[in-house]
Amino acid sequence: MTDKGTRGIAFLFALLAALLFVVAGVVDFVGAFLFLAFGSGGHAFGAWYHSVIFVVVGVLVGAFAIFGHSGDRERTLAAGVILVVLAVVGWLALGFGGDLLGVLGALFSLIAGILFLVASQ
Repeated sequence: MTDKGTRGIAFLFALLAALLFVVAGVVDFVGAFLFLAFGSGGHAFGAWYHSVIFVVVGVLVGAFAIFGHSGDRERTLAAGVILVVLAVVGWLALGFGGDLLGVLGALFSLIAGILFLVASQ
């Protein structure tokens, strides 16, 4: 497969990961209102916090997907490294293992990062 083909597939995986992270953020945001409606303010605050984290990580993954897709080999390498680091840090430190959308987003981000790294060689 050519480098452009590999970068295209990596771009699609990264966009899917970004979309999954944003959807997870929206789900947590809506869930926070449900917690608030049932009188659980602490859980609502935690869900809002998670929703902001998910949306910010989703925007970062999407930005680095565009960055890695539209450039030379150095950009592709940098995007690959950052996507792998975001996936690992998200999974281990930010708690993406707690819900299915976060795990899938981290997995697709990891796959995209590895594909960007392969395409940069």
